[in-house]
Amino acid sequence: MNKKHYKLYSNCKYFPLDRPCVYQKNNNALCPNCTHYTPVNKTSNVIKILIIKLGAMGDVLRTTFILEGLKEKYKNVSIDWLVEEKNKDTLVGNKFINNIIINDSKVFSFLTSNKYNIVINLDLAPESLAFATLAMADKKIGYWLDENRKIKESNNYAKKWLLTSAYDTLKKENEHTYQYWMAKIAELPKDNYEIIVPVSKQAKQKAKNLNIPKNNKKIIGINPSSSKRWKMKKWNLDKFIKLTKILSDKGYTILLLGGKEDEFEINKILSKKIKNVYSTGLNNSVQEFFAIINLCDIIICGDTMAMHAALGLKKNVVAIFGPTSSNEIEMYNRGIKVIPKTCSCCYRQECSKKITCMDEISVDEVLTAIKNLRSNF
Repeated sequence: MNKKHYKLYSNCKYFPLDRPCVYQKNNNALCPNCTHYTPVNKTSNVIKILIIKLGAMGDVLRTTFILEGLKEKYKNVSIDWLVEEKNKDTLVGNKFINNIIINDSKVFSFLTSNKYNIVINLDLAPESLAFATLAMADKKIGYWLDENRKIKESNNYAKKWLLTSAYDTLKKENEHTYQYWMAKIAELPKDNYEIIVPVSKQAKQKAKNLNIPKNNKKIIGINPSSSKRWKMKKWNLDKFIKLTKILSDKGYTILLLGGKEDEFEINKILSKKIKNVYSTGLNNSVQEFFAIINLCDIIICGDTMAMHAALGLKKNVVAIFGPTSSNEIEMYNRGIKVIPKTCSCCYRQECSKKITCMDEISVDEVLTAIKNLRSNF
């Protein structure tokens, strides 16, 4: 056989690099005559963008605000999002996303088989940096690594955010929201795009089937816990119980929001047999959880995924802050932050003080925040 037939088109998206492609295996196809040859850098009028944001769930959700901005800036776009399997439901059904790519055993094959016009990595986790480094793109935005393991930044805003992420003192001094920083890094026209919270029809129906009794008062959702990683973000449970009693006595319907990790707190509140208080279940899917939040008029919570979801669903929010930055949170003019008067934003996951920053916050302060909301509670 003439050797010229063995010319290899190694930039074909179907060539897996380390072995013959499926068309060669099944049909004995040779590159010069193969009708399936598709270069990874195939030109198109569509701007192909890959976003790398793996987790955590609340961070993935709040980062969806950039999608509308990308559509506004680049017009004809196709957006893929690389995410952890456990966080994908925060993206399923999002109208701005063409493909959700899961971080699994196939991810390296995917990254070496696809070329993008733009790769956006706003995450500093080692795995995200590695993926951004490997991904093929005409332009990279955010962060990736060079050959000496040094983090490369795409602009001065990315450089400043890197320093802020590396030093807690700068984190405490920061006066801008996460949306501000990410919009500047991503070179978007503005920073006030909304968080996008997908809720499926099935999730809406399950929430509706809860048959929560309605009265003339509004429905208040309470998320009494926090992530396992940030247990210091949790407000005092006895205060949550006291707050629930006061709101119940005023005639409000209270929905307790959470998952299996919130079981202790929710069962403790339920054990007090407070009237007008209902558990919404501990085994809801992510989008069912969103649908239940959507039943509420106001959400009371800490710096949690529930807060980001409520803001994206355009709910009124009272957010209780302690060790994390309240300045970083964009409330979209429909929420109030309750912040300790002394110690706060230390970013410590353990505290030796007898009275922690979260302990400083009183029930009366939270009640005042509820009353001051625009909805005239």
